[in-house]
Amino acid sequence: MNESDPLLPGDAAPMEIPASARRLLRVVYIMGVVLVLLFLTLIAAIIWKSNRKATPAAIAAPQTLNLGLPQGSEIRSASLDGDRLVVTTATQVIVVDIRKNTILSRLQVAP
Repeated sequence: MNESDPLLPGDAAPMEIPASARRLLRVVYIMGVVLVLLFLTLIAAIIWKSNRKATPAAIAAPQTLNLGLPQGSEIRSASLDGDRLVVTTATQVIVVDIRKNTILSRLQVAP
């Protein structure tokens, strides 16, 4: 370091900051304040969500679907694959869409 270094205390005049650097410094301060505000907002949102009680969803009444089976018929098996239910009796195979609560197909099986 030499004696003309502007960072040394003493008789040397303080270093003048150029206008572009002052603007950049101002932008950095503003971004810092925005960052702190966003962080505080995030913390407040987490606290608000954790303290808020969710209202329970109303439970829908179970739906019934008449398969149209004759009196006294016996269901031998039922199999579920996704939203399809396959019901097997002694004489029929019935495919039911459980989301739409409809019968998709009915196959007659020879005894």
